[in-house]
Amino acid sequence: MVSRARKAAGQASYQQTERKNMIYNGDMQVCQRATSVAGVGDADTGYHVQDRWKFYEAGSPAAEVTWSQSTTTPDGFYSSLKMLTTTNSGTVGADDLVTLSQLFEGRDLQGWNKGDAQARPVTVSFWVNATQTGTYCVNLIDADNSSRQISKSYTIDSADTWEYKTLTFEGDTTGAFDNDTALSLYVYWGLVAGTNYTSGTLGTSWAAYDATTRFEPCDAFDADDDMFHITGVQMELGSVATDFEYETRSANLIRCNRYYYKITNMTAYLYALTDSSGGSAYQRITFTHPPMRTNTPTGTISNTIVNAAAQGFQYAQEKTTTIYGNPAGGGTLTYLSSANITLSDEL
Repeated sequence: MVSRARKAAGQASYQQTERKNMIYNGDMQVCQRATSVAGVGDADTGYHVQDRWKFYEAGSPAAEVTWSQSTTTPDGFYSSLKMLTTTNSGTVGADDLVTLSQLFEGRDLQGWNKGDAQARPVTVSFWVNATQTGTYCVNLIDADNSSRQISKSYTIDSADTWEYKTLTFEGDTTGAFDNDTALSLYVYWGLVAGTNYTSGTLGTSWAAYDATTRFEPCDAFDADDDMFHITGVQMELGSVATDFEYETRSANLIRCNRYYYKITNMTAYLYALTDSSGGSAYQRITFTHPPMRTNTPTGTISNTIVNAAAQGFQYAQEKTTTIYGNPAGGGTLTYLSSANITLSDEL
């Protein structure tokens, strides 16, 4: 019989790859978009503050929060993700849902061995601090195999107190993750859930999608000024939660740049290209950047190129991007001044 210590060591052994923690920005330090955004609620599904952390809502939730990077943390951490209720949930509708989530491409998940007899368990651990006590859930959904899902519950025992939680999800022998850069997995932290998502028995084993079994009844935003904090989030192979894997902020930022990249206050002259007949001149600027997830990121420019009648992204690619500016009235373009440029390639 294998001892518990040897079993734990064996589980740890197949975690020692480039990174054991599959979560991006688990210590909440990288916030390229903003450090605080108010009024996040109905119709605000998307990325707002911490990189890689997505707000998702469904139905018509009444709750609104100010989402921020907070210095309220447990020992060993500098930042947390904080949601402060500015408008409470009121009566939660049956189809209301609010979650915090991370989305993963299949290439991040091949070590799970999902879909074969050697499918491995995965453990999610985190620190949480919330005003509303009670039962909450983490829900995993497989985007590659008809939304197969599994959920595990945890309890917040004391209001406004940091508590450490660990949840282990068994391996799934049905349905492999695709080995590509497309979406393969959702990981959801339930914050508000109506009866459409809670009326069944919580689905604690991998099974076909059933919305009613995703969450237990919960409402983190039941009253004004309710708070929800989370940090130190880790997702690792095995059935044992190990110590949080710290990384430098620069390493954290580089990993996040695969999905979102921002240049602040860029000032640069455009260069002219003349067509082969010696006619029209085209003004362009090309810059390199960290590799994005795909070859088609979406770009934005915060202000106008001087003397441009039209401007935009001629090419936004995996590693290089070209911005164009067409002169107004035959004039001469000069430069792009103090612009914020973003490239987004989120799942």
